Amino acid sequence: MSDASGTRPAAPARAPAWAPAWAQALVLAGLVGAAYARVATVLWETWSTNDNYSHGPLVPLASLALVWLRWPRLRRLEVRPESRGLWLLAAGCLMLVLGLRMDLFALQGWSLLVVLLGLTLTFFGVPILRMTAFPILYLAFMLTFPPAVMNTLSFALKTFATAGAAGAAKLLGVAMRVDGMQIYFHTGELRVENPCSGLRSLIALFATGTLFAYFQRGGLWRRAVVMLAAIPIALAGNMVRLLLLFIAADRMGVIWATGRFHDVTGYVLYAVALGLLWLLRGVLTPRAASGPAR
Repeated sequence: MSDASGTRPAAPARAPAWAPAWAQALVLAGLVGAAYARVATVLWETWSTNDNYSHGPLVPLASLALVWLRWPRLRRLEVRPESRGLWLLAAGCLMLVLGLRMDLFALQGWSLLVVLLGLTLTFFGVPILRMTAFPILYLAFMLTFPPAVMNTLSFALKTFATAGAAGAAKLLGVAMRVDGMQIYFHTGELRVENPCSGLRSLIALFATGTLFAYFQRGGLWRRAVVMLAAIPIALAGNMVRLLLLFIAADRMGVIWATGRFHDVTGYVLYAVALGLLWLLRGVLTPRAASGPAR
């Protein structure tokens, strides 16, 4: 039809494709929030009381920041809902139910990643999932592992670090006797406990290295090197910390070594490890590279 002037009336403005997808996703996000309320509560308690997971609150903030950085590109992508995402949603819900029935909290937490991936694929499509997959999967660093896994890993790391540090200390002239995790000096004795295993710094540094790798320029192998280098750097840093502790116990006394010196060396050596990781990232960055990594 046309009006008296012979011109066609303007077509009504169409809502952007993002609008219905966001509306549906927000409704389901509320349902997901309700379903995972208990998981969130337990996670917060774990972050607050378990040193190995004390970095947890920073992880979702980092993931949100990654999405925000990519938002200008994300909003230009076409929304293409994909029904295959329902299979991921079903798998995530099954993991949650099994975790509840079997009282496996770790399985409940990890099911959240599968659910988020399923929601993204179902309501936004493959192109948007590709750009948001890393921020979603990065949330894995805020989740927990079964206690048996953590205890086994902690003991292995503690044994490795103690043996290496004790061997180096003896070469430097420290008079000491090692009996398992019990270390005897002429000034007293100390026991290497689980917090000295280095597991906390290993997890935190690996999470940081993964984030550095995400922004690393120059190809996949460079990203892999930056990410994996966090592991030996963290192990070496903890071994050096124990070495300094043994030397201090021999020279200054066990009480002095296990006091403020123990805490300060932990923070200092973690900062050094971060610096080494950042330096490695700079060395691996091609000189011709410029602009944002992604």
